Amino acid sequence: MVSASVALLLLFVAVLGIAAHLLDARGQGMLVLGALAHVLMPAAVPGTVLAALAFGPWGLTGGLVVLVVAAATQVPLHRRRFVSDSDQSNLTVLHTNIWLGQADLDALVALVEQHRPDVLTLVELTPQAEADLRGRLVELLPHAYVSAAPGGDGTGIYSRFPLRDQQRHDGFVTELLSARVEMPGRPLVFAVHPVPPWPREPSEWVRELGLLRELLAKIPVDDGPVVVAGDFNATQDHRRYRDLQDGRFVDAAVATGAGMLRTYPAHTWYPPVIAIDHVLVADMAVRSVDAVPIPGSDHRGIVARLQVRT
Repeated sequence: MVSASVALLLLFVAVLGIAAHLLDARGQGMLVLGALAHVLMPAAVPGTVLAALAFGPWGLTGGLVVLVVAAATQVPLHRRRFVSDSDQSNLTVLHTNIWLGQADLDALVALVEQHRPDVLTLVELTPQAEADLRGRLVELLPHAYVSAAPGGDGTGIYSRFPLRDQQRHDGFVTELLSARVEMPGRPLVFAVHPVPPWPREPSEWVRELGLLRELLAKIPVDDGPVVVAGDFNATQDHRRYRDLQDGRFVDAAVATGAGMLRTYPAHTWYPPVIAIDHVLVADMAVRSVDAVPIPGSDHRGIVARLQVRT
């Protein structure tokens, strides 16, 4: 009786994770479950074993159905596609969330010196942090388009190359910026930070993810490569984030088969649990993508090395 109850409970947990992955959820509870779906769905493994022991062939069959559906939601994250075999990248992007300006800016500058990105995108940028960084980054990333709003709603794009077509996009709570990088291929770079669906009202998150999808869909196909880097406050198990990839765009981590690069929370004694920082690309191949520590921040950063597809 105990094993039967535990089996049913474990399979129910896995089904909750599957439902959160599949549904275009708008309620806070299901959105939180969506963030944790990859943690919930593995419960199908012990659930299937216990169901087989408790209920025999019918239990095994039911458990296997749940297990196969759960696996089908995660296996595509580990299939390589749009990957460059070249040893060289012609665009390296570093994205960081600096936690309302509280990140260790010395460590951030050291990270820039280590990875030598062509473009750095920052979110939760405060006026003080922007003032502190500007002088330190001027040699490595001399060109910048920044909107350092008070309260940590600011965003910045720093570049090794000149920036053109700079634009601040309306309709978002935090600053959402884009600029074209004057380098081979002239990629259009976005720095984004949709609001989180928790603890605030999730309708704003739903609206902003939808608005971002509309914004990206309006970019002409012949406009050249596009990079969208940021803290999306969404994982691959959120339908609204996957919807951003239903056309030209692909998550750099998915392109390489890296699965989920967990980036949050990074300020706790346990390792990050969810992957909410991403680099989306269009008309580009991905050489590599990695999560990197940002001392003093509650997020890890993302480094993506990209190539224009020919």
